[in-house]
Amino acid sequence: MPAMDYDRVAHLYDAYVQFEFDLAFFLEEAKKAGGPVLELMCGTGRVSVSLLEAGIDLTCVDSSARMLEVLRAKLRERELSARVIEADVCDLALGRQFEMIFIPFHSFAEIVDPAQQRRALDAIRAHLSPTGRFICTLHNPQVRLLGVTGERHKLGEFPLPDGNLLTLSSVEKYDPVSGCVDGIQFYEIRGWDGSSLAGMDVGVHFGLLSYSEFQSLAEAAGLVPVRVYGHYSRVSFDPDKSPVMIWILRGRPAEGGQDD
Repeated sequence: MPAMDYDRVAHLYDAYVQFEFDLAFFLEEAKKAGGPVLELMCGTGRVSVSLLEAGIDLTCVDSSARMLEVLRAKLRERELSARVIEADVCDLALGRQFEMIFIPFHSFAEIVDPAQQRRALDAIRAHLSPTGRFICTLHNPQVRLLGVTGERHKLGEFPLPDGNLLTLSSVEKYDPVSGCVDGIQFYEIRGWDGSSLAGMDVGVHFGLLSYSEFQSLAEAAGLVPVRVYGHYSRVSFDPDKSPVMIWILRGRPAEGGQDD
């Protein structure tokens, strides 16, 4: 099954993805970077806008044209400026390096093919400055799988700008052989009187990489872990309890170099 088709949901995405739990973390890291920042798989700019409003020199990359249309509209509305590029992270070729590169909201998990994962990490390493850091956020499989029941469940109801209501539900199943979760998200738009106006089903497909699997992938690409957090409050990763893995990585130093 292919990854989720974000072009289909771009016009609804901001209605149901309104999380702010990671914004302070990325803003602090971007300020510490002290140079240009690259956000990969940026979507509609949930994180991007906050960084730009803080004056961060930001380049935004995503493969969904319609998600980027939403981002560009936000930037025009707020009179913000960023380099916005439609590209696949696996084929990244921007011709410059960055002091910080990050992938928010577990999005690296949507690259499920091992060869594509390696290509993506190789490209990221090539775009990372000698003093730069790469931040990759991932699900903790042990915790994420607690919500994969194979049964349909409601994710919530979300008001839309036109006064209608979006009801979102999903079903997910895990394949231990592939290490992937496959599912369907069900979108239903209802009017103020409860009448059904529109609906669609969108496939979901993502992988769950273990700590050791991602570490091996990263190190093969010349990326070395500096630390791994288990929460955006910067507590250390606990494989039994942490909801996420927040990897902070650097490029492997040259032979004889010092680890900072």
